[in-house]
Amino acid sequence: MQTIPSILEKDPSSLFYQIDKLSPYFSRFQIDIADGIFVDNKTVSIDEIKDSLIKDCLYKDSLCFDFHLMVKDYVTDIKKLEELSKVIKIKYIFIHYSAILDFGFQISDLSPLPIGLVLNPQDQVSDLTRHCSLDSIPFLQIMSVVPGYQGSPFVPDVLNKIEQLRILGYKKEIFLDGAVNGETLPYILKKKYRPDFICPGSYLTKTKTLEMNASYLKSLNSKKQ
Repeated sequence: MQTIPSILEKDPSSLFYQIDKLSPYFSRFQIDIADGIFVDNKTVSIDEIKDSLIKDCLYKDSLCFDFHLMVKDYVTDIKKLEELSKVIKIKYIFIHYSAILDFGFQISDLSPLPIGLVLNPQDQVSDLTRHCSLDSIPFLQIMSVVPGYQGSPFVPDVLNKIEQLRILGYKKEIFLDGAVNGETLPYILKKKYRPDFICPGSYLTKTKTLEMNASYLKSLNSKKQ
């Protein structure tokens, strides 16, 4: 399993502080964007990030970013990210399955940037497969908490979705986001089917033992999937 830190902050200075703090250990980050509508919490916006770029660390060529859109109007934010991609390296964009009201389109039609889907704890794999072909989804993220805030409790049953997806023949990348930490990682590692990527948040952003935690996460890269 590889690690991509998940960063959820309310303002640009806090966001860039975390990136700067974690960049000695990681080069890829997942930025959480919440609109206060689709989820209760509201974070820094894409516009605020773009306006602040001129003075902050996102100009580092060695860094790349995923954006996790916990928003109702994901179409508008995707367009903003297309503009932002001219300034920083954006690898993946995640939108929530439950935010899509009409599946009468191909996900790839939304943007030239790669877009994948996110399953919340209440979203079932069976519901997903009724609406779209798994082959049409370039990558998936499983939420192991109710999205919106860092520090929400871990929902262990969602790990079964990884097994379900693999048994159904889904061979593309699967991410796990939410309450990934020293207490839940041993449970995740015991599973036969594990995510390709884990996205810890407060385990890195709020810890007093960052170097130790980062070293432990890096050691998981070499563990058998």
